[in-house]
Amino acid sequence: MRELTITASKRLVAGGILWASLVQMFIVNNLIVLPRATNQSLVHEIISALGVTRCGHVGGVRFCSPLHEDANAAWIIGGACLTAGALLNAAIVAPGRARNLAFGAFAVSGLGLLSSGFNPYNLRPALHLLSAGTCFFTGGVGALLLGGLIRRAHRPLWGSLGVACGVTTLVFTVFTGLRPDPGVQGLFERISAWPTVVWVIGSGVSIALQAWRASRRSGS
Repeated sequence: MRELTITASKRLVAGGILWASLVQMFIVNNLIVLPRATNQSLVHEIISALGVTRCGHVGGVRFCSPLHEDANAAWIIGGACLTAGALLNAAIVAPGRARNLAFGAFAVSGLGLLSSGFNPYNLRPALHLLSAGTCFFTGGVGALLLGGLIRRAHRPLWGSLGVACGVTTLVFTVFTGLRPDPGVQGLFERISAWPTVVWVIGSGVSIALQAWRASRRSGS
């Protein structure tokens, strides 16, 4: 991490916490919403199915998610935290075009996630899919770019993991867009979404802890 002022350190503590808070999406969607949804699984049904606002057929597939409001709220809150965190966390690497592209990509990814929550799959499918696709693709780009910057700057292992997560997200976003067998659509989508989100959560924890320590040293 770059040498930081007290103000920058405090800003990064807030930004790191915002990114780390994305873990709430996994808790809400997979531990609360999914178990109460009808005929849903991590492999077969797409993530968007958790947010459908009423039971019925969408695209020839029947979905029913009684706790859809929780899923959509988790995406809206997660999107806002991802975007706000991107605006706050840029100080961890040196200024430059690559930094701007990386954090700009994460900010756009957060807006896509937020939009997907405001536009449930069964109500506005085209806008929902565009929002989700934007979230996945730009999130993968952000992880790829930021991972590369971190790898060159100070944490080669974590940076390399970010690059790997970004590449995985981008590759499986393309595979998902090509509409694989419906029996594994949910699996492909989760392989697309989860690696980058998990890496962002881990990055948030690391950023917050390092910035908190830097703030304590500067203030002592």
